[in-house]
Amino acid sequence: MVRIRMQRLGRRHRPFYRIGATDAREPRSGTFIEQLGWYDPVAKDDAKKLSLKPDRIKHWLEHGAQPSDTVKDILAQQDLLPAKMRGEWEAEREVSRRRVEAKPGLKQAQEVVASLVKFDSGDVDAAPYKKRINDAHKAAMRGVSKGDVEGAKKAGEAAVAAKADLDKAIEDSKAKPEEAAGE
Repeated sequence: MVRIRMQRLGRRHRPFYRIGATDAREPRSGTFIEQLGWYDPVAKDDAKKLSLKPDRIKHWLEHGAQPSDTVKDILAQQDLLPAKMRGEWEAEREVSRRRVEAKPGLKQAQEVVASLVKFDSGDVDAAPYKKRINDAHKAAMRGVSKGDVEGAKKAGEAAVAAKADLDKAIEDSKAKPEEAAGE
């Protein structure tokens, strides 16, 4: 299979990339079948950042070449992707954006799980609460992987609620012996 990908050149802290069509089995610094352009991310002038051969890129894409993720991003920005590939790219980007939006819910659940590591439940059976917290954490991870912002947020809130219920149960168990002693 032919891939369109980048080959890193340049020196340390000064990258420069060639973009070319190559056999997928070739290493990153292997030979290209055809050089299709170059990309200089450090260049200050926008006109000198990128140079592509659009006609040759379209030729390779029509003949089944698969661009790498980074090259796909560059080609989408330059409007060189075929309609089907462009739609797939936009869908991938949307899921990626939604994953970023869903991460606060996961972080909330992870903080609750981390707080359980150094936790003393006293006389209270904490197993059902810990199960609820772990289930909420798993639901938050699923929400992030699927890009479900609302699901991840609800799961994070469920983990916090389970922790609050556990804390309340512990307080209640500590208060009961004091009441019995006072009678």
